[in-house]
Amino acid sequence: MVRALHDAQRFLGGLRAEEFAENDEKQNAVAMAIARAGEHTRKLSKEFRESKSGVPWRGVSGMRDWIAHDYDGLDFDRLYYAVTHEVPEVLAVLQPYVEQQAQVQFTGKDPFDVPRI
Repeated sequence: MVRALHDAQRFLGGLRAEEFAENDEKQNAVAMAIARAGEHTRKLSKEFRESKSGVPWRGVSGMRDWIAHDYDGLDFDRLYYAVTHEVPEVLAVLQPYVEQQAQVQFTGKDPFDVPRI
């Protein structure tokens, strides 16, 4: 999911909204990346989603449905806003977790196995 969100940002590539509105290739690439992110939300456990309450899970999943089922009716201004404003907020919540998990895999130490104070 994090990779898909980063892809959406990368595909947008700093375009202004007006440029994005006129670029079919960028629109398609960004829409597909956001749809992938939304699909990944369905694979996450309920416990994980509840532990990351700062992420609007229904909104991310809903964007996937909107893209997949109403592609001809997409509002690319809305998609642009999501990638430039909402995706950074979601990544701010998820990126520390991803980095922590990468460290756990590297060290083999479980960060949740700590003494309670």
